Amino acid sequence: MVGKLAVSFCERKDNEACLCIDLWAYPDGTCNLVVSAVIGAVDYELSFPCAPHQLEAVVDGRTLYTENDQGSILVEKCGEQVCAQYESSMSGRKLRQCVALVEFSQAVDSLVAGSVGYLA
Repeated sequence: MVGKLAVSFCERKDNEACLCIDLWAYPDGTCNLVVSAVIGAVDYELSFPCAPHQLEAVVDGRTLYTENDQGSILVEKCGEQVCAQYESSMSGRKLRQCVALVEFSQAVDSLVAGSVGYLA
């Protein structure tokens, strides 16, 4: 099944650890929260399956927590932002990325409506 990138939130800085968050939508209504982390010379990319209603719940103030054997991610509303914290099971290192609530909400609305394409 081929997915479409709904939105990518990323802020890369030279010589600093960074976290990128991508939301991918699939024709069957599911989505993946993909975390790309750059820590030193090591790149991680992990996929966490989720449903659009779980992302809508974040906009409404609930948290989304999911994990696999390589790491975990916590996504939550923080005032006028949505923040994601990724923790690597391998290194124990934590990275946090925050995006504007309005931008995250737009991406989730597009996922729910089924009209996705690259937004940001």
